[in-house]
Amino acid sequence: MTLLNLVLKVFLMPGTLVLDRLGVSIEEDGGVMRSFINMCFWGTIGLWIALKYLT
Repeated sequence: MTLLNLVLKVFLMPGTLVLDRLGVSIEEDGGVMRSFINMCFWGTIGLWIALKYLT
């Protein structure tokens, strides 16, 4: 596994875990729910970092 594949796997992990928990496959979802979950998760992390260190 290359470093880029590892980074990609970690980046997509929150959405993948939620889909697994809901019992929905990635093919059934089409990536919409997974993308939304990832955006919310990483957006929250980014906002927290920005507010903590840039204000």
